[in-house]
Amino acid sequence: MTTADHPATLADGDFVRIAYTTRATESGHIVDTTDPTVSADASMDGIEADGPIVIVLGEGHVFEPVEEAIRAVGAGESTTVTVNPDDAFGDRDPRKREAVPASLLPPNQQEAGRTVSVAGRRYTIESVDDETAQLDYNHPLAGVTLEYEVSVGERATGDDRVEGLCALHGLDAETALTDGRLTVSVTAAEPSRDRDRRLRTFVGDAMRLLPVDEVSVTETYST
Repeated sequence: MTTADHPATLADGDFVRIAYTTRATESGHIVDTTDPTVSADASMDGIEADGPIVIVLGEGHVFEPVEEAIRAVGAGESTTVTVNPDDAFGDRDPRKREAVPASLLPPNQQEAGRTVSVAGRRYTIESVDDETAQLDYNHPLAGVTLEYEVSVGERATGDDRVEGLCALHGLDAETALTDGRLTVSVTAAEPSRDRDRRLRTFVGDAMRLLPVDEVSVTETYST
């Protein structure tokens, strides 16, 4: 059996477009989605839901149980997948908690439930008073069982693969792939080490996953 004989069949290395909404199983709280309407209704701060995304199967872009379900149902189908903590963000570790002076926190962010950065590490504030803040640096979804509602679209082809891979790396860039040559143009206000890191990773993935023999990158800084 080949994917040519069965067009709906998906395999590792395929670029495929998916839409999903993720809920915490116990509370029903929506924690992630690709649907802008769902995101707006759930008042999800920090979640940029712009519609279906492109992933590459076998590359760990979604949790393994979700990948397995996508391969199992194939293109054009929908499924619901339960992902246990062991396959997601792990169990909560009670050792990943500490009390610090409240003065270490930004004055305008001293609020229980808020995520802050202290000494380069991300924490969730469990509680805070005038003197002490109790911080937790487990992932906010550690110990949480997740439920994914997934709709599997068709394979992405041509420039859609490049644009999808670019979006996976969080890059805002103009791209074009012609005869094995990939051109990437980035326009930004100033240089960024984080963007450079993501750009290098994107170029490596593009050369590994796409029919790319040569990559040309242009960065333009404009105020």
